[in-house]
Amino acid sequence: MQTTVLSNVTAPQPQAKTPALFWAVLVVFVVFALIPTLWTDVDLAAAGLFAGQSKQLDAGPWPWVVWINAQIPTVFRFVVLAAFAGWLFTSFSRYGKQWRLQLAFLALAGTLGPGLVVNHVFKDNWQRARPYQVAQFGGPQQFTRAAVMTDQCDNNCSFVSGHVACGFFFASLMLVHRRRRVAWAVTGVTSGLVIGFARMADVAHWLSDVLWACPITLLCSWVVWKLLLLLYKPPKF
Repeated sequence: MQTTVLSNVTAPQPQAKTPALFWAVLVVFVVFALIPTLWTDVDLAAAGLFAGQSKQLDAGPWPWVVWINAQIPTVFRFVVLAAFAGWLFTSFSRYGKQWRLQLAFLALAGTLGPGLVVNHVFKDNWQRARPYQVAQFGGPQQFTRAAVMTDQCDNNCSFVSGHVACGFFFASLMLVHRRRRVAWAVTGVTSGLVIGFARMADVAHWLSDVLWACPITLLCSWVVWKLLLLLYKPPKF
C-alpha cells in the first residue's frame, strides 16, 4: 500500500530551459567573487576579522560553527548516498520512476561538483595556502590570489571550499524543481554563506574561496542536468 502511494506522488516535471534565476545567482556570485580576487586586500581584510593578533571576531569556538566545520561533509555524503540508493531503486523497480531524473541529478551533480571538481580539480591543482598557513597570520607560506595556480600547499588546499560548495549546491535544485526555484535559491545561497562564515571563522578559507564555490558548483550541476535531460528526454514546454 505504501509503495502504491509513493508511486502515485507527482514528481516535478523537468523542463529544458534554464531558469533565469539560476543564471542570475551565478552571475551575481561571479561579480562578487572577482572583488577579492582582483583586490587582494579585501581577501586579507576579511580573513583578518577572524585571524591574527588584531582579529575582531573569535567565532571559531561557537558550537554551531564547530558543528558545521566537523559535520557538513558527512551530512552531504549521506544525502548523496541516499539519492544514489533512491535512483537505483527507481531504475530497477516499477515504483517511483517519475523521480529518477531528480534522484539521478542529486546523486551525480552532488558527486561531481562538491566532490570531484572542487577537491580534485581545484584544490589539488591551485595549491593555495589557507589563511592560517600564510605569513600574514603567523604561518610559513605565501599569500596568493584566488586566480593564480601556485605551490604553497601540498594537499587539501584552500581554493575553493568544499564545505561551502555543499551548501551552494542546493541552489542548483531549482533546475529539477522549477516551481520551488526561489525557495531553492534562498536555501542554497543562505546555506553557502552560513557555511562560508563558519569556514572563515575557522581560519580555513578566504572570502574568495567561499564566493567562487557558488558559480563553480552551479556550473557543474548545470552540465549534469543537461546530460540527464538527454538521457531521460523530458517533454518540451
